Amino acid sequence: MKRLLLSIATLAALAGTANAAPRPHAGAQFRYWEFSNGNDLRDWIAYVALGPFHVQLEYWDFVRGEDQFRPELGLHLRDARRSVYDFEWRHERRQERFTIGTGQILNDRVVGRVSVSPIIPEDGPNEVVISAGADAYWGSYNFASVTVIRDPRGDDLWVVPLRVRLANERNDWFQVTAVPTTDRTFGWAVDFKYRWLRAGVERNSRYDFTDLDNTITTIGLEVPWGPDPNLQ
Repeated sequence: MKRLLLSIATLAALAGTANAAPRPHAGAQFRYWEFSNGNDLRDWIAYVALGPFHVQLEYWDFVRGEDQFRPELGLHLRDARRSVYDFEWRHERRQERFTIGTGQILNDRVVGRVSVSPIIPEDGPNEVVISAGADAYWGSYNFASVTVIRDPRGDDLWVVPLRVRLANERNDWFQVTAVPTTDRTFGWAVDFKYRWLRAGVERNSRYDFTDLDNTITTIGLEVPWGPDPNLQ
């Protein structure tokens, strides 16, 4: 569930608004994952988004077990209508994950989204995660979204993240996410960004198709640079 939620959040952040291109920015975050079995995780993230590209470097430092380095690259192309086409690659533990998706502007306020994400492990069968959803915008940066995700892991799990973000003209925002699933579990997250500061807390009643509960606390910074492409 957490991987799915993080992927959606990343795509939403990079996609910007229905009528705006994303401003170049860089950031870093520290996320502390507290698991119910005591095998906690320190998650270090650094990322940069410039033009149609983004790069993210992530390191998972476990109390016990094998640590992970998780680099990610993304290309996000826009057409004349500013609909976006996403192509991403991320290395995960002993597997590669690719994502091909699009966010299509359906009208002045609504964006429709769909993505296909093959997961290719070193050994074992390949799996494909698919998702579809929509974002409804009002004002400059406010939106509500719903996404339906089918994940073949965890006995064919279906996940439905629901998100609302309230923002001002400077794009400071407060966001609430609820994540019901078909396996009688429920996740939630509360996040905010104020100027350069980003912080949040997330709770999952079951993590990644196991019986573990987890709570994730995030603190970080995000800094834009260069001219805003929407003001040119």
